[in-house]
Amino acid sequence: MAVHSREPGEGRRSGERLSGKVVCFGFLTHCLLLAIDSLPPPNGGALVNEFVETVGDDAVIIASILTHWGVPAKLVTSPTGDDQYGERVEQHLESWGVNSGRRIVEGYETPLEVAILDADGGRTYFQRRAPSAMANLLPPSAAELSGAGLLYVDWYDGPSVAAASATAYSLGVPVFVNLEAQYGAEGCSSELIAHSEICQVSMDEPDASGSPLEVARSLMERGVGTVLVTMGEQGSLVARGSKAYRVRPAEVSVVDCFGAGAAFSAGAIYGLRKGWPLERVARFATSYSGMKCETAGIAALSIGEIERIAQTLETDDLST
Repeated sequence: MAVHSREPGEGRRSGERLSGKVVCFGFLTHCLLLAIDSLPPPNGGALVNEFVETVGDDAVIIASILTHWGVPAKLVTSPTGDDQYGERVEQHLESWGVNSGRRIVEGYETPLEVAILDADGGRTYFQRRAPSAMANLLPPSAAELSGAGLLYVDWYDGPSVAAASATAYSLGVPVFVNLEAQYGAEGCSSELIAHSEICQVSMDEPDASGSPLEVARSLMERGVGTVLVTMGEQGSLVARGSKAYRVRPAEVSVVDCFGAGAAFSAGAIYGLRKGWPLERVARFATSYSGMKCETAGIAALSIGEIERIAQTLETDDLST
């Protein structure tokens, strides 16, 4: 499908309240989180302080959080196998009330991730993902996207993501893409940017470089309506048109940063759906992302809890 061009700053729905269900598209993985004090030396060991079973990748985390907050969400994802890890994933989806229409494939190995969480906030992970996993990630159909208020995707989920974003764009459904540090890349990332109304980038990734504000402006010049920049312990920056705000996070006792980016995305989606001013969206998303880091796994926090912390955060107005 051809990529449609937009004039700089021409975000189709920038500033408008989003309505309709949120379609979250991405891989489904069973995750085991092991919290320890520090990584042991070679041939050494460590005591496990906490053991948590959860799910990934970001799409299922976001669908879980939004459903918990009462936002209508639909998860379109890869299948799970008829194995013990697939059963654990099913239990998670049921307990969080996630609408997924999950597929179970006999003989297919459910993707698995084991993450080691140290006391300094570091995360060392190991993944089992069969080569066939990518082929089993089928993009949402036009029927599944019809009437949706937003499509969420991650750049790393392969060619199916480009197909999904192109379909959504053709239907007038706003696309939210998590680019991580791929904001300067060509190829698939350029196509995703061309189709996206909202882009989230990560400046605390090893490959990230540049000024957060300049990165945001460069994406808006390419037609993105709203840009969200996460910066780890430095907080966040959000920009739309001439408006830009930097939010400094509250101090937290870090237990697990796994899924902090997804928590930020979910917080931003919630605020954008409510039609909140951009600064309030940034405060809420930053607050929830930080509070999530105090919990191993997905943090089932209430809107009220998050708002209380959000109102205390220091904000710099960088608007022009």
